Amino acid sequence: MRTSLSVVIPAYNEQDNISQCLTSVSSVLKKLKLDAEIIIVNDGSTDKTGDIAKKFIKTIPNLKIVTNRPNKGYGGSLKAGFATATKEFIVMTHADNQFDFNQVQDFLSKQAESNADIVSGIRVADSDPKYRQFLRWGWNTLVRAIFGYLATDIDCGFKLIRRSILKKLSLPSDGAMIDTQAFAAARARGLKIVELPVTHLPRTAGQSTGSNPQVIIKALKELLFYWWQLKQEILVEQGRAVFRWEAIIILSILILASFMRLWRIDQYMTFLGDEGRDVMVVRDMLLGRKFTLIGPGTSIGNMYLGPLYYYMMLLPLAVAYFSPVGPAIQIALLGVVTVALVWWIGRQWFGRVPALLISLLYSLSPTVITYSHSSWNPNIMPFFALVSIYGIWKVWRLGYWRWLVISAASFAFILNSHYLGLLLLPTIGLYWFLARKSLDARRYTLISVIVFFVLMSPLLFFDLRHNWLNFRAMAAFFTDRQTTVNLKAYKALPKIWPIWQDINTSLLAGKNIPAGIFTSAFLVIGIVYLIKSRPSKDFLFVLVWLGTGLIGLGLYKQHVYDHYYGFLFPAPFLLLGFIIEKIKKWSYLLLLLLFTVTITNSPLRFPPNNQLAHTREIAEFINTQSAGQPFNLALLAKRNYDKGYVYFLDLAKAPYYTIHQKLSEQLFVICEDPICEPINNPLWEVAAFGWAKVDRQWEFPWGTKLFRLVHNPSGK
Repeated sequence: MRTSLSVVIPAYNEQDNISQCLTSVSSVLKKLKLDAEIIIVNDGSTDKTGDIAKKFIKTIPNLKIVTNRPNKGYGGSLKAGFATATKEFIVMTHADNQFDFNQVQDFLSKQAESNADIVSGIRVADSDPKYRQFLRWGWNTLVRAIFGYLATDIDCGFKLIRRSILKKLSLPSDGAMIDTQAFAAARARGLKIVELPVTHLPRTAGQSTGSNPQVIIKALKELLFYWWQLKQEILVEQGRAVFRWEAIIILSILILASFMRLWRIDQYMTFLGDEGRDVMVVRDMLLGRKFTLIGPGTSIGNMYLGPLYYYMMLLPLAVAYFSPVGPAIQIALLGVVTVALVWWIGRQWFGRVPALLISLLYSLSPTVITYSHSSWNPNIMPFFALVSIYGIWKVWRLGYWRWLVISAASFAFILNSHYLGLLLLPTIGLYWFLARKSLDARRYTLISVIVFFVLMSPLLFFDLRHNWLNFRAMAAFFTDRQTTVNLKAYKALPKIWPIWQDINTSLLAGKNIPAGIFTSAFLVIGIVYLIKSRPSKDFLFVLVWLGTGLIGLGLYKQHVYDHYYGFLFPAPFLLLGFIIEKIKKWSYLLLLLLFTVTITNSPLRFPPNNQLAHTREIAEFINTQSAGQPFNLALLAKRNYDKGYVYFLDLAKAPYYTIHQKLSEQLFVICEDPICEPINNPLWEVAAFGWAKVDRQWEFPWGTKLFRLVHNPSGK
């Protein structure tokens, strides 16, 4: 069957070009013997463009002239031409003669060869002025950042499009945005787009309006608005639009999550040595004392983490006037956002109701809450782990390669919070490998690698200045493995069930051991059931995430604490969502059990620890009792060290000195343990003070004791 073609040519004040344009187009169509029509859209021209075009009606019988009054813009002109077109395919070109219309045959051949819905030109040997080329490059870069790869030359005015697809595309723009809208809408709906190079000739007459500042500003506004509009359209078409009842429920869940994390946060937050150390480092940066290139040291392996979490703390600590509550609020808000992400991702993977249920459970989980209302570097891991995993899923499942940059950046933040985040690397690497490599895959992969190394670069600079101290510690961690890790995967097998049970007990079952055992068994049964019933690819994706994490933790030879699970926090909840979708009846009984034990063990049902207030009060008391005289400090505690107290002493500008700095005449010893013997204690700060005796002692209502020691050279 012969191809039929409508040629749409928008024209605005092109009186010097329109005659040559019509002559060229009609002669090419005649030579190709196509069933064709030419549609000139005179867009409110103020010159003789319309009059000249009308003179060709007698010589070109298939010529149609559409007149816009008033001017409707480039997009409005194209839409007017589309509405008039009657043929199977539409070719768009400009009236300025900058395209060689003879190449329309190449467009038709390319379409026939590929069965494409859109064939778009790529201008080669671009004859536009340099400033216009720069504007075009900037526009394409911005569009790719928002929509991903659409086309090499989005605004090339020479295109072929199948007319039947126009009813599928929402094209609200009357301006320069219409090309971007057409490509974005087509890509989002899976329509096929191919490209070919076209000759671009210099403009010989008339003036272009595409680089007009008003046109550019209007296009920028429309770009952001259309991104949101298209997103909503696709959600509706895919049956994933957020209904009013769903919005009300998730908003209620987020309000509940905020309450659970922010209620009396200054009283419930953890504030021990690690937290004190962190605010001391960040305060020093804010005051210009020292800018750090490393983060906290690890408890195993003598390695240093990166400093990104310290950089994250800068703003909230400054806004809070150096109160540690500021960074804790940041973590709490990040926890609320994580609840929202669990819901958003869950509804894409297994539907509305299961997503709401697991997000509610996540918002109430006692362990998640505990690590969501304190400022500590591992506490950012659940958020960034979920973003990183979601990013690589978007790359793998949807081909959105720009999300690889987000995944890589998030992965850098994960490694800056805890090196166990390395256990996400197999999942990220595997699904990068499995993802379909589009035209922009290599570019976004390169950008992602650069972004990752830039974010990790402070550690590199630190190592360069310190003879590769951190690198050598990492190498020793993996080579001297007697007490660190086992690199034989099968060695992890005996530990997988205990770790699996511990994860579910901690995260899903509110620390209730019988409920945790039951939940672990139920989830295993659910996994087997789903595997036998042809599970979705998304379910297998989560299973890989969980499985590699469990194996990795099984190879670790040290004790596994709850915060080590940070990179897996959302995973059991998402796994439960898949099982709820498939095994509704029994899953709801399990949920009833989980909600019961979770609420029963909620942190808010127990008195707050008041660690922050207690630490501040003792530090202020010591400062008062020192009477302005220099003093040293020691802390006797099994699970704490003195940096929390030192922070508040520093804030108060107390005359505190370490033993290294100055051996003073008085030593204040804080005893947090029930049984405490400050005299002759082996703790270095006490021993280095020398022979001493208790001058005075105090006891605080919460049980902490304070001793003031003075020198006693005689030992009597």
